[in-house]
Amino acid sequence: PKQKHYYLPGGDSGEAQVTRRYILAVFFFSTTQANPWRDLLNFMSPDLHECNWYKNYTRQNFPFGDFDPTGVFCDGDFMSSPYLIEDKDFLFDTLVLNFRIDNDINGPLPPELGYLVDCETINLESNIGLVGPLPQTMGNMTRLKNLSLILNGPKFGGELPSSLFQLKNLTNIIMQDNLGKNWSFPSNVEDIDDTQLERLLLVRNSFIGTIPSWVAELKQLQTLDLSRNNFQGAIPDAIGGLSSLKYLNLMENDLNETIPSSLGNLTAIEVLNLGNNALQGELPSSIGNLRKLQLLDVRSNDMTSALPSSFGNLESLKYLVLESNRFNDTVDVFETLQNLTVLLIRSNSFSGSLPNGLFSGTSDNVIVDIGDNKFTDELPASFADMSNLVSLIGAKNSFADGATSDGVCDNTTLLVMDCDACECCEVCCDGGENDAVCDFKLDVPAVLGYDCGSWFQFCMQEAKDYADDIIPY
Repeated sequence: PKQKHYYLPGGDSGEAQVTRRYILAVFFFSTTQANPWRDLLNFMSPDLHECNWYKNYTRQNFPFGDFDPTGVFCDGDFMSSPYLIEDKDFLFDTLVLNFRIDNDINGPLPPELGYLVDCETINLESNIGLVGPLPQTMGNMTRLKNLSLILNGPKFGGELPSSLFQLKNLTNIIMQDNLGKNWSFPSNVEDIDDTQLERLLLVRNSFIGTIPSWVAELKQLQTLDLSRNNFQGAIPDAIGGLSSLKYLNLMENDLNETIPSSLGNLTAIEVLNLGNNALQGELPSSIGNLRKLQLLDVRSNDMTSALPSSFGNLESLKYLVLESNRFNDTVDVFETLQNLTVLLIRSNSFSGSLPNGLFSGTSDNVIVDIGDNKFTDELPASFADMSNLVSLIGAKNSFADGATSDGVCDNTTLLVMDCDACECCEVCCDGGENDAVCDFKLDVPAVLGYDCGSWFQFCMQEAKDYADDIIPY
């Protein structure tokens, strides 16, 4: 039958349109096996073009905005472009499969979905009843640019299709907070040299296994976030070949061995987060090559030794988190870090005095936690004049008596020091009844906004631009 499309009357169905409607019908019946959808979203309506198989939902969903056409819709200017009347007469543009509501979509994604070749974006969110893996046929979706799978169910999982990573137009893969326990990378993927994948975010999905070396063949990657999973083994040395990478987050996995020196080749990188793993050994001296690096986090590992002298070359560094390791020696290399604003290095064995020029190059708010180390002498005299010193946690050290001046007490909003080192402190660590004060520490995720989303994307000004890339409306 003739399918109308908005105010346009419609024409006879062409072969491509029949194929699309068949695939979408199979998708519908495959995902209504246990229960019907809560809202049919105009699916299977014989008198509507498939690009009308959706309903508009209004909801708050930072950062994508309130407007959310849910179901199947087609990208473009509907009111001025007379396409989709009949494929043989008018060029079909792009199709979006968008289910970002709890609509009780259940059952497996059918292999036929992989032949929806006009599809540009797939968004599946909050569908607890989805089961099984992604279909291997997804490698046929040659126009696919964006794949987003968020907050789906405990039986949804498996090995990612190798063909997914061979798609030449795929730009973004986002998988986050899915409840399935058996997600994994394919062991090998070939022919990915000329792919366009820029963002690979697999966050809090219980991925297992190792990080494969072939990921380094995704040469256009700018964001690689594999945080909060169950990856094991070493960080692949090959990752150092991702010359376009700006954001690397491997936080909260079970990675071990040493940090490969090849990471010093990531000269475009701005964020390097390796915290909460089981990494060992020293920071490689090659880290001094990362002159665009703004955040470095290696907290809660088993790192040892002194910081390399090249550390002082990190001229863009603003946020440094080294806490809960076994680093030692002095921190003289910090004096040249003129952009440093957050310094969280508690629970190590750093010693000596703090450099006099520390934080002299910034007017931004300064947050410091140097507690539970072996620092001596007095605090830098410049601290007394820093109106931007918001927090200073320095208890459980060996600072000199009276090391904290009245100016520091007056200017600092949150100040925790040993009682001997701070006569002007209202509350201090005396090693006795105030043990809770001695052990007070800052919450790193809260300080740095990790829980807001992928750092430098959802928490920063770039959020809207990033969202516009992912959601084409």
